[in-house]
Amino acid sequence: MEITAAYIWSQIFTVAEYSLLGLSYLARRRKLVVVLDIFSMICGIIAFVLLGADLGVGMSIVILLANFYYLWQEGKPELRKRRYWWDYVMLAVILAVILIITLFTFEGWLSLLSVAATVLYEISIWQNSTKVYKMLGIPVAFCWMSYNGFVLSPFGVICEFIMLTVSIYGYVKEVKSHKKRIRKKSQRSRSKAKKR
Repeated sequence: MEITAAYIWSQIFTVAEYSLLGLSYLARRRKLVVVLDIFSMICGIIAFVLLGADLGVGMSIVILLANFYYLWQEGKPELRKRRYWWDYVMLAVILAVILIITLFTFEGWLSLLSVAATVLYEISIWQNSTKVYKMLGIPVAFCWMSYNGFVLSPFGVICEFIMLTVSIYGYVKEVKSHKKRIRKKSQRSRSKAKKR
């Protein structure tokens, strides 16, 4: 592996990508998660282009384009309350595009880790639940960490390890917050029942 200017820039964009992604795992609102992911993916695309990782570029483009749909969806409160038929069609289209890109840019069995990460990511962000997003962030981080090792991106491996840690922390925090809300709701219900 030769250390060139392009390689150094790829590692700088990798650090920027994962800094933004880490912030998304700590965000409470889905809209902020999506906005941070958009900027993260732009940095990731540039990094993978500089590394010559075609499948990584393809998967990052799919995530970026899908995130614009999710951002549009977040701007329409009535669309966030339930799933419509076109949401399922959009998810199916995204998964089909992932398959097509994979067929044309296959770089070996280890490259499929980026495909697994992208599929899990799309399923996680497609949900309206930041809890699901953070939970699935754990296997997504593991897959991307392994893929970054495959394309010889040491900062990608290091940053993805940090993302793995952040996603675990974000998920645990989300679960604790959810349990706390349930306890408060239960206490309010009991206090109302006693007043009667």
